[in-house]
Amino acid sequence: MSGQALLRTSIVALTAALVVSGCASTGTSPESAPTAAAPSTPATVDPTTASDPTAAPDDTAASEPTADGTTKGGSTGGGSTGSTGGGQSGTKSGTGPTITYFRVAQKPSCPAGTNVNPIPGTPVVLEWKVSNVDSVALSVDGQGVYADNYPPTGSETLTFPCEGAGGDVQRHTYLLTVRNAHGKQTKTLVVTATVNEVAEV
Repeated sequence: MSGQALLRTSIVALTAALVVSGCASTGTSPESAPTAAAPSTPATVDPTTASDPTAAPDDTAASEPTADGTTKGGSTGGGSTGSTGGGQSGTKSGTGPTITYFRVAQKPSCPAGTNVNPIPGTPVVLEWKVSNVDSVALSVDGQGVYADNYPPTGSETLTFPCEGAGGDVQRHTYLLTVRNAHGKQTKTLVVTATVNEVAEV
């Protein structure tokens, strides 16, 4: 082989080696080709917070006090200046009636004395306090409703019949029933009094 041919072969081989070496070092494959950086957009500055580096950005919804002492909620807080949940005042929806108490305010007594000098008996006085009701009814001795238009807080005076011989115990049962659209509640009182001997003179 002539010297010129040998020199040309060496140059071609060296060029090929440089090309291969250059391709590997520059990473010209499509996957590794560098992408052009997108031009940066200048940041916008809120003039209300520009002078205070510790001020919270708008998207963090910092609360700011108002003149009346409440806080104004931001976009993530939905702040509240009053009640939470929009609750109802008064009774809650879906709640049944409640009996706070149903009791004897005055115990009854049966007649006493003699036929010449009789002592009349005294009536029984019942009182109650209920809430969240549409109707308040009172029954005596289980014989139907005595009345059903009572107020939520009230009382009723009832005669107390006394029968039997002296020393017997007279007993009467009183039932309070309260209702609303969600149900009813009841409470029973059993009231007793001793029958007195009324002597004949």
